Amino acid sequence: MSEAGATPRAAKAARYGFVFAFPFVMVMLLVGIYVSAMHAPKPHELPVAVVGSGAQAERSVAALDAADGSPADARLLRSVDEAKRQLHDREIAGALVLPNNSDSSDSSDSSDSSDNSGNPDSDGNGGTTAQLWTAQAAGASQTMTVSQLLTPVAAASQLTVEAHDVAPLPQDDQSGMGVLYLSVGAMLAGYMAVTVASSGMPRLLRLKKLVPVLAGWSALMSVVIWTLAGPVIGAVSGHAPEVLGTAFLGIFAVGLTQAFLTRLFGPIAVIPGITLFMFLGVPASNLALSIHTMPGFFGFLHHVLPLPAVGEALRAIVYFDGDGAGVHLLTLGIWALAALLLTAGVDLLKRRKAEGRTDGTGTDAATGEDAAGTPGAPAARKAPHPAVQYVMLGAFPFLMVVLMVGLMLSGMHKPLPRDLPVAVVADSAQAAEQTAQGLEKSLGSSFDIRPLTSADEAKRQIRDRGIAGAYVLPAPGEKAQILSAGGAGMSQQQVVQRTFGQIAAQQGVRTENVDLAPLPAHDGMGTVTLYLAIGFTMSGFIVVTIMSAAARELLRVRRLLPVLAGWAVLMATAVWLLAGPVIGAVHGHAWQILGLGALMVFTVSLVTAVFARFLGPLAVIPVVTLMMFLGVPASNGGVALHMVPGFFQALHGVLPLPAVVEAIRSVLYFGADGIGGHLGTLALWGGAALVLNVALDLFQHRRDRDKDLTDPAALVAAEPAPGANAEALR
Repeated sequence: MSEAGATPRAAKAARYGFVFAFPFVMVMLLVGIYVSAMHAPKPHELPVAVVGSGAQAERSVAALDAADGSPADARLLRSVDEAKRQLHDREIAGALVLPNNSDSSDSSDSSDSSDNSGNPDSDGNGGTTAQLWTAQAAGASQTMTVSQLLTPVAAASQLTVEAHDVAPLPQDDQSGMGVLYLSVGAMLAGYMAVTVASSGMPRLLRLKKLVPVLAGWSALMSVVIWTLAGPVIGAVSGHAPEVLGTAFLGIFAVGLTQAFLTRLFGPIAVIPGITLFMFLGVPASNLALSIHTMPGFFGFLHHVLPLPAVGEALRAIVYFDGDGAGVHLLTLGIWALAALLLTAGVDLLKRRKAEGRTDGTGTDAATGEDAAGTPGAPAARKAPHPAVQYVMLGAFPFLMVVLMVGLMLSGMHKPLPRDLPVAVVADSAQAAEQTAQGLEKSLGSSFDIRPLTSADEAKRQIRDRGIAGAYVLPAPGEKAQILSAGGAGMSQQQVVQRTFGQIAAQQGVRTENVDLAPLPAHDGMGTVTLYLAIGFTMSGFIVVTIMSAAARELLRVRRLLPVLAGWAVLMATAVWLLAGPVIGAVHGHAWQILGLGALMVFTVSLVTAVFARFLGPLAVIPVVTLMMFLGVPASNGGVALHMVPGFFQALHGVLPLPAVVEAIRSVLYFGADGIGGHLGTLALWGGAALVLNVALDLFQHRRDRDKDLTDPAALVAAEPAPGANAEALR
């Protein structure tokens, strides 16, 4: 084979290799990092305090320190005020205040209410109640972990627990999602804008242009993100100048860092960028889950990476009067300054190297483009006005940030039960009906309470996911049972157990929690199903998006179907191997998970191909909106379905991501019961996308044929050369 013939083949092989290597690496990084970090959160060295004096307090501290796995780093404090101060400064995550311990510094604090009294024995019940102090604004999941850790210590001393909060989350952001999505939006605005500019207008990456343009972009997007999270959605309120300044610094620092990475890695800089800013940043942020429940490596990253710095600074500003924000703002400043200096250094080295071997072409050393702005190619046509180019380049990251923050935050910032279906079980229909009516009056529209007369029927409905839980009224002298299923969703299980537990406590009834589908230790939060589903979804839309730009010929159905079928099997296998045998987050059910994964990858790929025929790489906008920005809140994977707005509840039975989440959950925890409807949803999406792809292919083929028939030059070109057939036969 001639060298000239080998070169096009090598270029084609390189293109095809990139089409499949890029999404493979991206999906493996996301699934590997997220699942390994968050599949089995377990407290380790969680800083807590016991407030009191004497042998009982010392025994409590010793018990916490001696627990298996060192879940707590316990300390003994003498003052409730000191415990509150350390909670406010985030030096400790929680404090257990033992009764019958006087403290002179607190006893004079008569201005406090009974809930905030400095006197450890303010309950007035003879010293049988301990106070559990937390700061929910420091992390909702951390508060839950502290309660799980300290409540048994109180119970061991025959004490009941009374909860107190020094920094509660506001009513409109009860999960703390406002700060999380503000921070994630800043990361997305920073690295995505520079990534788009590096391919669409590389001359913008010259520092003298990059710095002012990036500053303007950072100012714009900080206002946009704050407006969405604050005035529009209502998840964040007040502190506007401080929030805007922090978001600006975060976007600016991340944009400069991405520009430096682009100098080093070129077009694939998005991989190290998104890994640093998102894949590692989210687990290390201390915003989704407590950093004290993550592997130790993420504790180090928490003090280093930009996303944790933005998140903790915003949390300090919004909920803690700015205390502790300075160190995190300093971290962002260091990132910005270091990226600026390193980028300038790389440009200087490239410039000197280029001057040593200049050929007079005028190629820019920093961006690799010629004076006309095109990498070594003659200008084909007059470029649009720079302002128009800026708007065109900025539209993509602008839309992605607005859609992500707007949709996902509106879906998950206020997780309150809305018509959550539960049951009350009594011996007689009349007793069950009367109890249900009484609870409906007190609980309002938060719950859809159904009267039942059989505990077995309640268990069946819970296993079928028809109801979230049940309260079984006790016989005289016995405990009431609270039935639920952790495998159906941890957040809804917590709501059921907390609500019915409070009702039983008010009635003076002892309770027993019965978990009909307990979550295993390797999936302690029940979120592995969501991470698997996201991995399968990303595998589908990223590969077709890249294909539409680098190998558009593969979008023809006769090539597309076998390619996507092979890709679907490959990625389903890779994701399962990584999450299962390698990390240990999934045990068993290999063939079912592989089948569901392949079906999801294939379906999403076909749907993306329909959009890609019209929009090219911009197909990622509607596809990511459908599959991720709408799909995640509607999935019942992170937040319980009946705790998101009705709009997302309606999408649950329609979108592919919720379908595959529920299908995997059915396989892992419910013996595949109820999987049929979810498979039907995926089949409908895949079938419809296949029909549309075939129809569009036929239309394109006819249009090309008609064009050839009306083009004499094309007919001449199509005529075989004299003797060609005979030559071919020979």
